[in-house]
Amino acid sequence: YMVLLPFLIHTDSPEKVCVQLTHLNESVTLSATLEYQRENRSLIDDVVSEKDVFTCIPFSLPKSNSQSPVTFLTVTVKGATLQFRSRKSVLVKNSESLVFVQTDKPIYKPGQTVLFRIVSLDKDFRPLNEVDPKKNRLYQWAKAELKGGLIQLFFNLTSEPMQGTYTVVAQKVSGTTIRHPFSVEEYVLPKFEVTVKMPKVITILDEKLKVTVCGLYTFGKPVPGLVSFRVCRKFEHADTACYGEEAKAVCD
Repeated sequence: YMVLLPFLIHTDSPEKVCVQLTHLNESVTLSATLEYQRENRSLIDDVVSEKDVFTCIPFSLPKSNSQSPVTFLTVTVKGATLQFRSRKSVLVKNSESLVFVQTDKPIYKPGQTVLFRIVSLDKDFRPLNEVDPKKNRLYQWAKAELKGGLIQLFFNLTSEPMQGTYTVVAQKVSGTTIRHPFSVEEYVLPKFEVTVKMPKVITILDEKLKVTVCGLYTFGKPVPGLVSFRVCRKFEHADTACYGEEAKAVCD
């Protein structure tokens, strides 16, 4: 005989235990019992007449309030001459959904609207409908129901909010909290970088000089604007004297 069952069982989730019996010479009674929360749950109690049988018994366990995560499954086969019993320990864990909180951007300015969404998925990444029964500090959405595993909310920042890091906190029925931070800052001019590309060497025969100036914001977009530049030369000896138009081309 062979008994197959998961090493870890999640509550409120479809599970199954499978039993294989081979080369039976007589009818036997197959029973499977799960010891859970100080109770014996009968999963199957049938008479098997086939010589070879493979059967799977589906079951589901409710959420556990016990501190011990270990439970036991007992499979018994009884016949006129055959009798055997198998008792195995398994771990039981309450199902915890995967909750994700997302804002429409990481940084907000005073007076802007903060848009955020909460997505709840089970362990198989299927949508779950959950309820948030607790309060948030600045804004409160009591018993916010997730439709199709998703809810979208918003709130408006005042014209003069406290600057710094804020946190959206979602609390599940189990008490587990999920946090998503965002920042509130005054408007500042975006930072940018300017690069200049030109030949390293210029000869006296060159009539034209190609110079490329590129300005990009830190987020990748180009910087609009005007560029002015001056070409000058630096003499090796400081005491070299230049006059007329030639003097205008000397670096200050």
